[in-house]
Amino acid sequence: MIGVRQAQQIVLSELPRLPVEHVGLDLAGGRALAAGITSDRDIPPFRNSAMDGYALRSSDLTSPQPTVFEVIETIAAGTVPARRIEPGTAAMIMTGAIVPDGADAVVRVEDTERDGAKVTVLRPVQPGANVRLAGEDIRRGNAVLAAGHSLRPADVGVLASLGVTRVPVARRPTVAILTTGDELVEPDQTVAPGQIVNSNAYTLAAAVQQAGGIPHVLGIVRDVREQTRAAFETAFTYDLVLSTGGVSMGVFDLVREVLASLGVIERFWKVAQKPGKPISFGMRGATPVFGLPGNPVSSLVCFHLYVQPALRAMQGLRELHLPAVRATSTTELRTAAGMTEFVRCLLTGPLDDLRVQPTGTQSSAALRSMSLGDGLLVSPPEQSHIAAGERVTVLLLEQRFTAEAAV
Repeated sequence: MIGVRQAQQIVLSELPRLPVEHVGLDLAGGRALAAGITSDRDIPPFRNSAMDGYALRSSDLTSPQPTVFEVIETIAAGTVPARRIEPGTAAMIMTGAIVPDGADAVVRVEDTERDGAKVTVLRPVQPGANVRLAGEDIRRGNAVLAAGHSLRPADVGVLASLGVTRVPVARRPTVAILTTGDELVEPDQTVAPGQIVNSNAYTLAAAVQQAGGIPHVLGIVRDVREQTRAAFETAFTYDLVLSTGGVSMGVFDLVREVLASLGVIERFWKVAQKPGKPISFGMRGATPVFGLPGNPVSSLVCFHLYVQPALRAMQGLRELHLPAVRATSTTELRTAAGMTEFVRCLLTGPLDDLRVQPTGTQSSAALRSMSLGDGLLVSPPEQSHIAAGERVTVLLLEQRFTAEAAV
């Protein structure tokens, strides 16, 4: 049985990279940029006004007293100034408009009083006031975005400002999802005694989407060798295969045997962790194949630890793993000796003084405890006891939002 870190390294060591495709800006958000972007222009492309006001020479405002200027033109955004600013003259200018030659500052309209063709400036300004310089944001030749970056809304806006209309991104991985077990029924079916609802398929489908993949739920696979084999043969037409259940040591656990007969080379089986010990990983050619445990929490924890990084790596993303924070345990915990235990937990308090406590029952069948949680408290294998007040590491499952605004 191997450790968590070793299992993660094995998974990431031989994954294929997905081909590049080009998408429009409207579909680029959240995608993995496949090639670096270098600017072919200055942004902004010209000196422009940051305010509605008056463009003038700041040296004409050396006196602390109000100064009167002749207004020689009005410059709207999208137009070109017709005249140069000379001593004692000013141009009314709108936000984003080109600052005319001769002017080195813009006075806010709030700091002026207009009277026909004259404007009185009530207070002096410094050279450069309210003027955005050409190339102030981005210079021609600048490396703007690196390959492997997950595109955020501001990134997409930057691409638009650079005139990029088709963005090179990694193709999203297609993921086959199989759930095995005679006891499973679909959510819209009546649950008879001894049966359980197939929640894993839809939990994993949502997780795949969150990781940038395209899920394909292939349905329930009964514990019959021929049916299991046929289901996996279909699944191998996708970029990555996920199955849940059937990877332990029970009489009806057929998945590993069937995968081996189909040419899957198993890289590991069982990881020293709780929950999720009976996980298998292998490769069939360039297709990664994960056999996740059947218990819902075990399956989802294994997804976050191994499958999500794999999907992100296949897209060429640089940031693969769940982010970690440090927090103070509010309760005493007993954890599994010799194994890395992941305790579903809640985080409270400010980021610089986080407090952590379990969500409740840690049963691997209690998916609600995962739904309530903010993260996974990590108890290392050399530790079997966490004291109240002890500092611990927590893997964040979600970006945290607050009910109240901070500003």
